[in-house]
Formats: sequence, C-alpha cells, structure tokens
Amino acid sequence: MEVSYTRNSFWTYLYDIRFIILFYVIGDWASTFYALPFGTEYNPVPAMILENYGIYHLLLIKFAFILLLFYVAPIIKASKGRWELTKRIIESVGILVTINNLMVVWYGSSLIESLGLI
Repeated sequence: MEVSYTRNSFWTYLYDIRFIILFYVIGDWASTFYALPFGTEYNPVPAMILENYGIYHLLLIKFAFILLLFYVAPIIKASKGRWELTKRIIESVGILVTINNLMVVWYGSSLIESLGLI
C-alpha cells in the first residue's frame, strides 16, 4: 500500500486528533509535571524515562507517538470504524491519566489508588 502525504493532510490529521493532543499529550504531560512532587509514577515505562532522561524527554516521546500515529493512520483508516475506535481509546487513556494526575495534586491520592487497583 503506497501512501503519499501532503502538508494539508498533516494539518487535517492534527485537527482530527485534537483531543488526543489535548488530553494524551498536553494534559498527561502537564499534569505529570505538576504531580511528580506529590507522588510516584507507577507506570514502569514513563517512570524509567523520567528517572533516566527527565520530564522533557517524556514530552518528546509523546510527540514521536503523534508522528508514528500519523504514519500508520492511513492503514488504520482502511478498516471501517477502526480509526474512530483507535482515537477514542487514546483520548480515553489521556483523560483518565490526566484525571489521575490531577487527583494526586489536589487530593494526595490517585484515581487508581482510590479504586484499590494499587
């Protein structure tokens, strides 16, 4: 499958994933940045990145994820409904981790702790 990209398609893609950018990239990163002094990162992958490289590398990895998603989006879009499902899953993860981090800042315990998952 050959896919050609244009500048216009990239801007259309960014608009299409605006809620992923808002919650998964900006919301999660900013809330992690503010929550770290109040708690511990329990996800082992971000914890390793934060420990070895710092908070800004986590943001770079999130940008790399957005570029990777742009590259594979045409393949995902080939299946009817799969693109919308993929977007909604990533958006939901972004919303949940942002809420979790904000609860750490505001209440001193996370959503995951409140639900008894850890």
